[in-house]
Amino acid sequence: MSKEDNTINYFNKGGNQRIKDFLNEIIEDEKPIVSGEEEMADGSEDIYVGRTELAETLLQKLDEWDEEDEENEN
Repeated sequence: MSKEDNTINYFNKGGNQRIKDFLNEIIEDEKPIVSGEEEMADGSEDIYVGRTELAETLLQKLDEWDEEDEENEN
């Protein structure tokens, strides 16, 4: 089986959900820093804001692709 086939099989077997779970964990873990409840001693809050924004954007894109896949199946 090729590397490409392995990747396709991974996503067909719930890989997208694994990625979504991971991205949601990032968002939850960094929520106190992003909301200002916690401050970083080194002033790196912007890094956490950026990571959270990226995670949210990726989740939206994965949802879009899932919807497109469902439409194409019907």
